[in-house]
Amino acid sequence: MLTWGNGLNPLPLAGWISGLATGGVLLLALGLVGAMFAIIRITTSDSDKHREIRDFVETLFGTPAHLRPGSGAAEETAAGKEERPAPAANGHAYSEPCPGCGETVTQAHADCPSCGLRLQ
Repeated sequence: MLTWGNGLNPLPLAGWISGLATGGVLLLALGLVGAMFAIIRITTSDSDKHREIRDFVETLFGTPAHLRPGSGAAEETAAGKEERPAPAANGHAYSEPCPGCGETVTQAHADCPSCGLRLQ
């Protein structure tokens, strides 16, 4: 029978296991802190090398890029709406009142310039 008095002491083995577990937890914590610093560096850099990661993090923790005022994508689509001609149903030009506000619109308008109603 094993007792504390016969020289077989289980405490050194417990000390080694405790030390290894503590070291593993510390390595894991350092890895997580390092990953946080890496993500912060990626999201604050001005290069487009990690654009997808930056957009992903900004979407998770802030306003998505397509909803931010002054974003490049929104300005491009707003500029493109004015220049893009919409095809007429029978090939002829038309001019009629907007169903939302009554402003006169033509086939060149994808959205009403007055109220922003999507026409097509």
